[in-house]
Amino acid sequence: MIYRREITKMRIFLDANVLFSLADARSRTSETLSMLMQFNHEVVTNSYAWGEAYRNLESKRPHWLSGLEELRDMVMLVDTAGILLNIECEEKDKPILAGAIGTGCTHLWTGDKAHFGKYYGRKIHGVMIVSNILLNELLLDD
Repeated sequence: MIYRREITKMRIFLDANVLFSLADARSRTSETLSMLMQFNHEVVTNSYAWGEAYRNLESKRPHWLSGLEELRDMVMLVDTAGILLNIECEEKDKPILAGAIGTGCTHLWTGDKAHFGKYYGRKIHGVMIVSNILLNELLLDD
């Protein structure tokens, strides 16, 4: 008889820099997204993060814009959450963190080490901040 451990479902909020990387289907970030999809984890982002990723791709990698559009079917796109945060972070990062908290996500996936790095592995209002490496470790532990 084969016993399978039940996998805890995650609801992961994607930061703009993760969306940027996901626009290139050959990236390691895309491999992680494939694992998330394979185990039916939910991936969420908000219009703020999507818009930021779009603007950055448009100015730096316009040939990847089609890759971003292909993500629309995989990612739940929600309006920007408007909750107040009492946390030390850049003003431009507050809609990202508020989006993760406001949509009931379990994790915020970000590559923004400069602004979120000090929070990697920590929970803020129930949301664990994770890098690509940390998220992969969590997936492999499941």
